[in-house]
Amino acid sequence: MTLVRQVLSQVRIGCLTPWAYRASMLLSFLVLALQVALFSVVWRAIYAGHSGPVAGVDVDTAVGYAVLSLTVATVLNTSPYSSIESRVRDGLIGVDLTRPIGLLTQSLAVQAGYVVATLPAAAVGLGTGLAVRGLAPPPDVSDTVRFAVSLLLAFGVSQLITLLMSLTSFWTLEVGGVGMAFFVVRTFMSGAVVPLWFMPDWLQAIAVALPFQASTYTPIAVYFGRPPGGFVSAVGLQALWIVILTGLCLWLWSRAKHRVVVQGG
Repeated sequence: MTLVRQVLSQVRIGCLTPWAYRASMLLSFLVLALQVALFSVVWRAIYAGHSGPVAGVDVDTAVGYAVLSLTVATVLNTSPYSSIESRVRDGLIGVDLTRPIGLLTQSLAVQAGYVVATLPAAAVGLGTGLAVRGLAPPPDVSDTVRFAVSLLLAFGVSQLITLLMSLTSFWTLEVGGVGMAFFVVRTFMSGAVVPLWFMPDWLQAIAVALPFQASTYTPIAVYFGRPPGGFVSAVGLQALWIVILTGLCLWLWSRAKHRVVVQGG
C-alpha cells in the first residue's frame, strides 16, 4: 500500500501541475474545439468534389476520424517529455534518485497525471464533434468495448514513447530542437493529422513499422471497424510495442543512470 500511495502522489503532482496554468489549459481546450470544427469543414469540402468514397473511406468516416484523432492526440500525446530534461539540467534529478520509487515509475506516474488533467479535453473534442455532426457513436456495445481496449493500450504506447524521448536528455541536457522534430514526426506518423488510409503505400509502410501509429491511428481504426489486420492483430501489435518500448526504456535507463551529473549546486 505504501508503494501505491507513493505512485498516486506522483500522479497527483502530474494532475495538478498543468492546472497551475489554468488560462493556458482553458485556451488549449478552445483551440481543440476550433481544430475539430475546422477539420470537419475542411474534410467535407475535400469530399465535396467526389461522388463516392476515397480510398474506401466515406465522408462521415473521414470527418469522424478527424474529430477522434485530434481528441485522442490531445489527451494522450501531450505529456511533458521535457520533465526529466528540466530536472537533469537543474540538478533536481539527484533528489528524484533518492526517492523510494524508481525514476521510471515516477516519470510514468507524473505523465499519467497529465493525461488525467487533460481528460476534460475529451469532452470538449467529442462535444464539438457531435455539435458539428462530425461524429457518430459506435453502433453497439461490443464495438465500444473493443475501442476502449485499444485506447487503453494506446495510452501505454504513448506514455512509453514519451518516456523514451525524455531519457535522451541524460546525453543531450537540452532536447528543445530534438523535441520539436520528435513532435512533428510523432504527430504525422501517428495518424493524428492524416489517416494512414490516405498515405501512399511506401509512407504507410514506414508508419506501420514505427510505434507512433499504435498510439492514435489503431484505436480510431478500431472505432470505425477498420483495425489493421483485424482487431486481434491490431491490439496484439499494440501490446507488442508496449513490451518493446518497455525493454528499450529499461535498457536506456540502465545506461543513463551512470551518466547522471548533478548541476546547479
